[in-house]
Amino acid sequence: MKQVMLLLLTWITTNVSILDEPIFKVTRTFTDGQIKQVQQQVLQEYGIKAEVKVISRNNKGEITSLECVRYDKLGTRKGSCESDKFGVLVITRTGCKIADLGYEDQI
Repeated sequence: MKQVMLLLLTWITTNVSILDEPIFKVTRTFTDGQIKQVQQQVLQEYGIKAEVKVISRNNKGEITSLECVRYDKLGTRKGSCESDKFGVLVITRTGCKIADLGYEDQI
């Protein structure tokens, strides 16, 4: 029983934040279509616009440089994050976070 509770608690703390849930992620292997889906999900769930722009990809098609701009419900730019060593992007109700390549597990 303790193991089940520990696993459940670990999953919740990894995937749920009291202030920011749900979260939406973009990883290095996302296609442009998958990124558009995340942008639509953010709009539907939070009622805000998030623009995710892939700046560059490597020869494997992986995203290496990315920018995300968030807007409030009135359309005013409220924040942004970017990386030229992109690992993973997380978009929440209150902001966005990027972990550089090799640090994805720290976000």
